[in-house]
Amino acid sequence: MPKVLFDIRDNVALITLNNPEKRNMLSLSVCEQIVDYVQQAEVDPEVKALIVTGSGVVFCAGGELKDLTPNPQVLEKIYSGFLSIANCQLPTIAAVNGPAVGAGFNLAVGCDVRIVTEAARFEPRFFGLGLHPGGGNTWMLRQLANWNTAAGMLLFSQSLSGREAVEKGLAWKSVEADCLIAEAFEFTANIRQLPKELLLRTKQTLRQAGGTNSHQEILDLETAEQLWSIEQPYARDSIAAMREKISSKS
Repeated sequence: MPKVLFDIRDNVALITLNNPEKRNMLSLSVCEQIVDYVQQAEVDPEVKALIVTGSGVVFCAGGELKDLTPNPQVLEKIYSGFLSIANCQLPTIAAVNGPAVGAGFNLAVGCDVRIVTEAARFEPRFFGLGLHPGGGNTWMLRQLANWNTAAGMLLFSQSLSGREAVEKGLAWKSVEADCLIAEAFEFTANIRQLPKELLLRTKQTLRQAGGTNSHQEILDLETAEQLWSIEQPYARDSIAAMREKISSKS
């Protein structure tokens, strides 16, 4: 049985961690497969977004303990799976069906958006192993949450349920478990027909619009990208169609 499933439908790639007996842990071979599938999704001209989820009742229980060695090369391999998602050029969604623990927590917070169920749970668990957070977790969490939430989770080793994650802005919404994947696909409905290049450029700009940027710096960047988009056929056709619609009502 494949430990990672990959499917493309409706212009969306779906990566499913598929080793429920081992709680969908990120073994080194699983990480290699994730990296490969992310690359496939990125180069496919028809794929506009990527969803990652877990089979069974756990989203991802993190890395395997036997791989936790004081070896930076091994750590890089453990990180490679979730970092390929975090660095993905495509818009990404974590469909969190259960506990997201350690490196699995990194996998979830590395996505652009999280859609969760009541059974979802975000558990850093680094301190439980005497570990400092790794894999860029502190940075990713601070991009998503205020200091109170980030400090509560990382300094006081607190976990959040799916509902609490929504309340604290860590997740978009909570849905019924049996419709989680359908909801994740539906979330992409508004972008499936957009040019892929427009989505990639917008995500890149969004990433650059961090807290250290000045308003003017991002204004200049957005202006350059918007001028590019105005010149593209999709925008020309969309603007012409809207003008025609408005004129027909006047």
